[in-house]
Amino acid sequence: MAKMASTLKELDRSAEENYKKARIFFGMGRFEEALAAYGEAVEAWKETADLFFEKGKEGSGKEFRGKAQEARSYYGMALFKLERYEEALEIVDSALEVKPDGSTEWSNRGFVLSALGRNEEALEAFEKALFFDPESPKILTSEGIVYLKMGQLEKALEIFDKALACEPKKASDWACKVPRFSFFSRNKAPVMKPDNAETWYWKGTVFLEMGETEKAINACRMALESDPDHLDSLLRGGYLLCEFAEYEEAFKCYVRALKLSPGNEVTKQGKKFCESKINE
Repeated sequence: MAKMASTLKELDRSAEENYKKARIFFGMGRFEEALAAYGEAVEAWKETADLFFEKGKEGSGKEFRGKAQEARSYYGMALFKLERYEEALEIVDSALEVKPDGSTEWSNRGFVLSALGRNEEALEAFEKALFFDPESPKILTSEGIVYLKMGQLEKALEIFDKALACEPKKASDWACKVPRFSFFSRNKAPVMKPDNAETWYWKGTVFLEMGETEKAINACRMALESDPDHLDSLLRGGYLLCEFAEYEEAFKCYVRALKLSPGNEVTKQGKKFCESKINE
């Protein structure tokens, strides 16, 4: 009995450790390592669940089976990031068999199908996700991107506006803005506002497709107001500001972008170009 308890404890410890490592690797863009670590976590939690079921402990078995399934879903998203889309779709579909009412699972299916160019099916998946979570800004934004890919620009704008109008429910979807110090400020509390930089970025993409450059620049500004470190918006902002000969403002975008991505050659060239124009 003591040996079994020790085995269960060690398996859970190993799974937790690999799961945490995988999340870190995924966030760093090291998807091969994330994939391997998620795989280790899945196997350890599956073995833990099986041992509990063998002992007749259904509750504990189901708990650890659930952990294994969650880690497997993330494993699928690592496959997605590695552009192994068919394999990712198999994982997503198996997750939906277990959790057919999961908005995350349906949203993941939408991501994979869109990457495979199966846009109509992707829209169906995002609609299903929205059935279970109708006011999710992230799911709405993802759906809008599919409409953009399909060339349905007005529909994409409609969806992005809907996403911007939604108030996020998850803490991770809020941005914390710390106000500048002021002797006259009675309120020193951080200001919370929706983190909608990604939505504004894609809305700006639609405006570019429509040839409405001024609106695209404003969308970049709104994205950076939400998240000053949104790299794609900084790069686009720098490019568009150069188009309007606003080189000093463009330079600021490129400087900030270089801090986030020091090896980015496009950013380096943009900064160099702005410097040459400013010094003319």
